[in-house]
Amino acid sequence: MPTAFVTGATGFLGRHLIDVLEEKGWTIIAMVRNPAAARAVLDDRVTLVKGDLTDPHSIHDAMPEGVDCVFHAAADTSTWSKEAARQQRINVEGTSTLLQTMWNKKVGRMVYVSSIAIYGLHEDPISEDTPRLGATSWVSYVRTKAFAERKVKEAVDRGIDAVIVNPTHIVGRYDSHNWARLIQMMADGSLPGVPPGAGNFANGRAVAEGIVAAYEKGRTGENYILSGPHASFHEFLSIAADLLGLPHPKKPMPEWLLKLLSRVLGFFSLFTGKRPMITPEEAYFAGEAIAVKTDKAARELGYREVPLEQTIREAIDYLKEEKLLDA
Repeated sequence: MPTAFVTGATGFLGRHLIDVLEEKGWTIIAMVRNPAAARAVLDDRVTLVKGDLTDPHSIHDAMPEGVDCVFHAAADTSTWSKEAARQQRINVEGTSTLLQTMWNKKVGRMVYVSSIAIYGLHEDPISEDTPRLGATSWVSYVRTKAFAERKVKEAVDRGIDAVIVNPTHIVGRYDSHNWARLIQMMADGSLPGVPPGAGNFANGRAVAEGIVAAYEKGRTGENYILSGPHASFHEFLSIAADLLGLPHPKKPMPEWLLKLLSRVLGFFSLFTGKRPMITPEEAYFAGEAIAVKTDKAARELGYREVPLEQTIREAIDYLKEEKLLDA
């Protein structure tokens, strides 16, 4: 029975990953900052160990010798520049420490969960061969994920066995803080406007299955894009509206207006010290329009996209179960 060491286990994607690993018979060790709080989310099928990506000693103490794979799904996903220093410590320095600890502890393999964002914006559909522009991004999340991925690539050059997956927008069950927020805001009437962008919406469970497949079948040092159907945010929200029996949303907000609003709100946050309702980084993500290819993941990992309506239905059902949407 293989043993997994998992970071980010209590997050949206991490919970799906725990489900898949448990179903496949893995022994699962999850590094969490607060074991008591994590136990409320993860049941007894997971062994919890205390550790923090900003504390190298805690990582060394938490990781056992010779585990089969480190599934590194944890990341600081903040979209507020005020939190950039913390994001650097977690995303870049934390990943570097994990890699060094892997080497010291003779871990078999790492699957690193990166992001499609590290490729930047391109007119043509993005594939694994597309130039990576993220390291020069003004957005801290994009930049730190790009640098963290470089750390993994450098570690591979030194002899560590690691595979990288690059998910697109992830939606589905367990999502209450990511793109499912748009559904909640549309339902309660608090959505200020429909984002003008478009992207590929991946199913959370399918991405988790792709991560485990990357351990089983992925080639060392290779990237695999894990994606889903392409849609605009307006199309995404229109499907959600149909499932909820709500009117379709109005046409998307112009990108220039969204960016202007984020700058105005950001200016006032300088005086209040509070996070603005929309940050410039969020306006960037909401306005970007990208498309991707998943041929490589389908061919080498057996990855399969899930229909968007099914993914959105899973997200809505979960929100209702958690009483975050009216039934």
